[in-house]
Amino acid sequence: MDDSFLTFKYLELRLDFKLSKNKDIYFIYAGLDKNKTIIKNNEQNFAKVVQAEYTNGINNTNRGLKLNETSYGNNHKYVTHSFKNNKLGKELIITTKNQILRIDTHFQFYKGTKSISTYNVVKNISHNDITLTFISSFYLLGIVPSNQKNNYLYRATNSWHTEAQWSKFNFLDLGIYNGNNHTSMNRFTINNTGGWSTKEHLPMLVVENDNNSTLVQIENNGSWHLEVGDYANYVYLLASGPEFNDNQWKKIIAPKETFKSVQATLSYGGDFEEVIQEITKARRLMRRDAEDLKHLPVIFNDYMHALWDTQTRDLILPLVDLAAELGCEEFCMDAGWFAKGNQWWSILGQWEEYKENFPNGGLKAVCDYIRLKKMKVGLWIEIETVGINSPILKKMKDGYFFKVGGVNSVNNRRYQLNFANKDVYKYALKVIDNLMNKYQLDYLKIDYNVDCGVGNEYNSDSLGDGLLKHNRAYIKWLNEVMNKYPHLTIENCGSGGCRMDYEILKYCPIQSTSDQTNYRKYPYLSTNVFTACPPEQAAVWSYPLNDYEKTIPTDEVVIMNMCNAMLGRIHLASFINKLPESQKALIKEGIKYYHSIISLKKRSLPVYPKGTAKFFDNEVVGGIMDEKKIILGVWNTSGNPNTVKVDLTKYHVSKIKIGYPTSRATKFTYNQKTKILEVTFKEAYGGRILELTKSN
Repeated sequence: MDDSFLTFKYLELRLDFKLSKNKDIYFIYAGLDKNKTIIKNNEQNFAKVVQAEYTNGINNTNRGLKLNETSYGNNHKYVTHSFKNNKLGKELIITTKNQILRIDTHFQFYKGTKSISTYNVVKNISHNDITLTFISSFYLLGIVPSNQKNNYLYRATNSWHTEAQWSKFNFLDLGIYNGNNHTSMNRFTINNTGGWSTKEHLPMLVVENDNNSTLVQIENNGSWHLEVGDYANYVYLLASGPEFNDNQWKKIIAPKETFKSVQATLSYGGDFEEVIQEITKARRLMRRDAEDLKHLPVIFNDYMHALWDTQTRDLILPLVDLAAELGCEEFCMDAGWFAKGNQWWSILGQWEEYKENFPNGGLKAVCDYIRLKKMKVGLWIEIETVGINSPILKKMKDGYFFKVGGVNSVNNRRYQLNFANKDVYKYALKVIDNLMNKYQLDYLKIDYNVDCGVGNEYNSDSLGDGLLKHNRAYIKWLNEVMNKYPHLTIENCGSGGCRMDYEILKYCPIQSTSDQTNYRKYPYLSTNVFTACPPEQAAVWSYPLNDYEKTIPTDEVVIMNMCNAMLGRIHLASFINKLPESQKALIKEGIKYYHSIISLKKRSLPVYPKGTAKFFDNEVVGGIMDEKKIILGVWNTSGNPNTVKVDLTKYHVSKIKIGYPTSRATKFTYNQKTKILEVTFKEAYGGRILELTKSN
């Protein structure tokens, strides 16, 4: 083994590779330059740059379902490498090959953040078709040593109403340790199969050892795979898009044809909070620019605890009046505008207004009225599905929908459209064109309320291939719509946060983070969702009048609802026109304060002084910060009067004041010696926003 290294440094980050005399290249370190540790020389032959599997490959080393020792991983050679400067930072590309495949492995470094994005481009250099069953996005053996008690893994469950719930595990408890040299079959995986990309987990893991943490994020709006396991006395970290074992994905690659893997992003830091901050910086760099992200307008949506799915002219207009009066800048009409009552679920697809809902000028007159009130106009659609009773079905041809077993697959009375079909793609573009021509929309909420399942066999190499082709066509479609209508803001929604991946969020400036209907439980999500997307993209509901309770709320209920949404994007809702003037004033005060922290929010990083929240905690603390200030949310969720204590030692706070509400009393103390903040709540549930000034 030659002692020469290919070392690539960029700012605080470092990658190390070792090259043998016979052109074997080994990836032996990725992370912070100051914490560099190298795998022992006698074990470096296990640490390859990229992993890939194909059906005619020869694999004599792998055990069980692990994807760490593959046919390509054990049989490729170094060809060349190159560097490129670009607007994001700097890119390293390493080319390897064997007799069948040539793979370019890309490492994109970002300016101003300790983060790297990685992906692989595969080319078939043989004379025959190759069936690819797996290609890594990132692979590193040696993320931490094996068999140590201080190895930890964080993962986030994510589901309807319970988004972004993080837990910490010891690797030994997960069975990730080496009991007999290289023969372990254990792996810990989280993966997603289907179109709801985050219906069970966020596509993220954090690995922690001593004072070093590594975060990995997979960027795909469908199926994906994350895996850790032990091998050769070390732990490997592997990230990929869909693969065969878990996602029924395989892809036939013809001679000279190429295939690009899903992208992964790695962030590095000292602890969990720091790597979340670093990925937040990277997300801002990789996403598409949007006018919405410059202004962060307050949005009123007529769905939650208000009209639900019965949008009519007479019900909408009073809400428009008050939304404008309170300072909202956009008004979105949600599900139901195209159907009678709540009958929309199984008939959607035509995307024409139900005329009886909008007498005296139609929906266009309502849109004009919203503009008259100096607000922008938004509308809800669900473009990827068609109801089983939709009148549009008679116009749709074979191949428009996902097929499994030769028949169109149905999920909860919906068919899944296949955007990889050019005719479907054109149909979806025409839908948007028609809506824009009729209503001159400024805002579009695109929902996705059913999961398509494992995929689509029609015109595909596999079910998983059909899904991935659709996923990528949908992203292309999104960009085409945005290019055609650059002023249009698109909100991404998937029954709340069931499709909260950062592939879609590179393009959509707003993410619906939850459909949670209980304001007392929302604090468990309010700042946790900043682990999935930056605060300025995280839409959080505020519904001061909860129609489940059927009574006028107390002031503390109104305040808590405003606090729930204050640190993200306020999506105001409910029949606020029924509130007394004093409580409308509280909402108006909240919106005014929200506007005052917009400039901070756009550059802010999440902070979690007590860790991320967990459901059924008695208290929640989380916030956003810039160089000078921390805007901190403190919530009492105990069901009893409570004093919440927060240790602020690590944040170097010099003074504290109330941010919201200033019109109501708040009891708090801050001890400069102990650095302990105490906030006292007299009622069973409540929230407050505090402004913390950091010392120089």
